[in-house]
Amino acid sequence: MENMIPLNGRIAIVDDQIEQALPLMHVFAKNNIPYVFYKGTDPEFLPEQPENDIRILFLDLNLLDGRDNQPKEIRSALFGAISHIISRDNYPYLMILWSRQEKEYKEILEELFSKDLAQCAPIAILNWIKSDFFPNYTDTEENKENEHKILDELKKTLSTLPAYSYLMQWENCIHNSADETIQNIFHDSHSIGNWQNSANCIFEMFAKSYLGKHHNEASLGERAKASLLFLNDVYHDTLESNVAIGDYSNATDLRYEADEEHLKSIAAKINECLLLSEQFDSFRQPGCVLPVVLTQDNESHFHKLFNECFNKKELSSKEAKQLKKEIYETLRPCAVVVTPACDYAQKKMRYDRLIQGLIIEEKFSDHINSLSDTFYLSPTFNLSGRRCFLVLNFRYFITYDMGNEDLSPMFRIRDSILAEIQSKLARHINRQGIMNL
Repeated sequence: MENMIPLNGRIAIVDDQIEQALPLMHVFAKNNIPYVFYKGTDPEFLPEQPENDIRILFLDLNLLDGRDNQPKEIRSALFGAISHIISRDNYPYLMILWSRQEKEYKEILEELFSKDLAQCAPIAILNWIKSDFFPNYTDTEENKENEHKILDELKKTLSTLPAYSYLMQWENCIHNSADETIQNIFHDSHSIGNWQNSANCIFEMFAKSYLGKHHNEASLGERAKASLLFLNDVYHDTLESNVAIGDYSNATDLRYEADEEHLKSIAAKINECLLLSEQFDSFRQPGCVLPVVLTQDNESHFHKLFNECFNKKELSSKEAKQLKKEIYETLRPCAVVVTPACDYAQKKMRYDRLIQGLIIEEKFSDHINSLSDTFYLSPTFNLSGRRCFLVLNFRYFITYDMGNEDLSPMFRIRDSILAEIQSKLARHINRQGIMNL
């Protein structure tokens, strides 16, 4: 369980008296655990913008020079410090009250997190009394004897939050895998005089491999990006291997309570993260999902596409007609860019390749044909506050030059699901049909 404690500088210590934080800082430094220190409410020690990557925050509740202060003063000091350090996007993180007055002021902190700082609340608040670990801050020898208590208690704390400890192990694995990738590639160039030259050569080879014939005409920025994208391939394999061989002695049975509707909502939210991305550098990038505006010229085309997808079994003609009308009024026509990534990266495209389809609300999923190989149905995901799914009709695979268009994608499908769509499209194109009688 050694690798549960964050190794990538995501531990923060907030204390108005640095001498009381020094023993804690010494323990982390001695064990190669990076951290950041903020001195109370001193603006010179606080970031101009709140952080987004704190995972464990050690907080002294009394940030006003150790004096006994009125609750209003304590509240103001805590609000100022936390709002400067923790952003609303910094989640999840664990707060440890590193204090001698946790009983007097903890209620003030809990009230802050229930109201003014609700968007910055931690997943849990734990009480650590400074004197339990370091009875005498100036006694170096005594502090050394108590160093192990800090790490042991921290590991014990993290093990009581199994899902959170898994995240910490994964983030540490990312950190270590990135370092391992760099070591494997650049280690042989380990010399002051030769490293720069060798590294330049390696990155240029990466860029040429990724961009192909387009390399010579590519801008310096495109070459830099291509070399790092190439590096990603090595890193991804290293990360996957390290996760697979990791030690998970802290693994436990993760229990939860959730009704069916709540589970569906969670699944849709997770699928939104796993399948969709709002990051793209061009609407022609593979995976981009482009909206299609219905016009007199294309409405019959998409109406036909929808009719082919609709499953009207066990419905009377009247029911089917009414249901089709209801679905059609809420669906969103679209087209997914499925141009091969290498053609896009190397600018070999003559025409963009797209599959046309529809985005339909989840409640209508039972009425869409999911059995035919002609159609692809995605898992349910969140889109604009609604649970939806994407249905593609492989018969509506088209080529089109979008070079002069000015389009704004709704989102981009991530590589894993794009590869699945491209694979099914390839099987659909290569199907043999009737081979014997």
